[in-house]
Amino acid sequence: MYHQLVTLALTAAIVVWTSASVAMPTVGENILTVTNSHSWKPFAFVEDGEPKGLLVDYWRLYGDVNQVPVEFILSDWNDSLEHVARGGRKVHAGLLYSSSRDHFLDYTLPLFEISASLYIANDSEQLKTPNILPEMEIGVVRGGYEEEYLKSRYPLVKLVGFDNNAKLIEAGLNGQVNRMLLDTQVATYYLSQRTDPYQFIPIDILYTKMIYAAVPEDNEALRDEIIAGMKNIPQTEITRIEQKWLNTSHVFTVPGWVWPLGLVLIALVTFSYIVLLRQTVQRKTRDLKALNKKLEAYAFTDSLTGLLNRRGLEKMFEGRKVKALMKSRQLAVLMIDVDHFKRINDNFGHRKGDEVLIGLGKAFEHSLKEGIALSRLGGEEFCLLLEVKNRHHLDAVTEYIRCRLVPSASQRELGLEVNASIGAVLVDTKRGHLSLDSLIHQADKLMYLAKAAGRNSVKTKSLSSEGKQHHAFGVLS
Repeated sequence: MYHQLVTLALTAAIVVWTSASVAMPTVGENILTVTNSHSWKPFAFVEDGEPKGLLVDYWRLYGDVNQVPVEFILSDWNDSLEHVARGGRKVHAGLLYSSSRDHFLDYTLPLFEISASLYIANDSEQLKTPNILPEMEIGVVRGGYEEEYLKSRYPLVKLVGFDNNAKLIEAGLNGQVNRMLLDTQVATYYLSQRTDPYQFIPIDILYTKMIYAAVPEDNEALRDEIIAGMKNIPQTEITRIEQKWLNTSHVFTVPGWVWPLGLVLIALVTFSYIVLLRQTVQRKTRDLKALNKKLEAYAFTDSLTGLLNRRGLEKMFEGRKVKALMKSRQLAVLMIDVDHFKRINDNFGHRKGDEVLIGLGKAFEHSLKEGIALSRLGGEEFCLLLEVKNRHHLDAVTEYIRCRLVPSASQRELGLEVNASIGAVLVDTKRGHLSLDSLIHQADKLMYLAKAAGRNSVKTKSLSSEGKQHHAFGVLS
């Protein structure tokens, strides 16, 4: 009887997996299995039995460029994670970085930007409470980053879980939930296909992050293979795929109920103003405190790029996070200097030079999950404090900065190409007091060695191997 029950359970599991998944035919032993959701439009979904979407097109292009056979297994979100966790030549097509998945996933390079918004039913009763409050019910996809985000920041909210985005949105349209936390691009894609695309409307963007590909934990060979293959894909092709799936436009029409609601709001504002007159002293005190916080922020911030300045970098260096990283030997100090920056100012003007610096600052902020402190020290010099696992990780990150992030500030339509020389030090040993100035000095010397080697290159070293040959890679300008 026991063996019969086991056999029936296994048979049911196979049937569930088969019905929830769509796979392309397998070819050869070198095949790369790509997993994701079957209902994550426009990123990955199944239509007429075929996998489609932005991420599907990206990994098909990856296979064509690198001559690697690729198959797709699209299932419910949790199933896609578990499939990768079981190991093998598998890659998750794209997901947000989450520390809770670090024990079974290793992340590669960032792919595309995604944002998440709180959507609420478009009726006057729901619009009265646009904020997230305790005990409020919000629909999410089980196992998705949205669920983790709300649990960590709004622990008193009641989460209503669904297996995938299609079921979640359908439940909202059928009145089962009045609030949903959805990827903005995904909600736009689904809702725009409805006869009434404004049945749910976005109230607030809660975060904007990058999607990363991921492989099974501790499979460094596959991770390095995936990173190398991603770098082979032309940026023009990536841009074409992104424009194909994400370029949509909508015209917003004002619902009829807005005008009477507006009159009610005006009356409320007038009444509130009378009440606030009696609280002038308290309000001014709050304003002064807010102003003091802004002034403090200005004192530690570079006015051009919005990154930290030297004072802000010194403050971060003395913080607990950096001290913990130094103790665990996982702190890296990078010096980045834009090559031929004077030539950019001379040939294109100082305004274009400023745009280059601003573009670099944004690239570092949006795409470096390893970043602990990002600063501009002055001119065209940047100093970054990063959290890295080891020397190999440092080499991969610095090469990614040189190959992907720095060139993203180029304006090729004007013939303006941006490259940089990078020096990086891994603090993987404890030798007396290591000051910020001494580490910057060492990284700076490596950066000048990179310039002497022909610019547009990287030189790294670890303190534990000081005196040995430096790692260097890059292309000569």
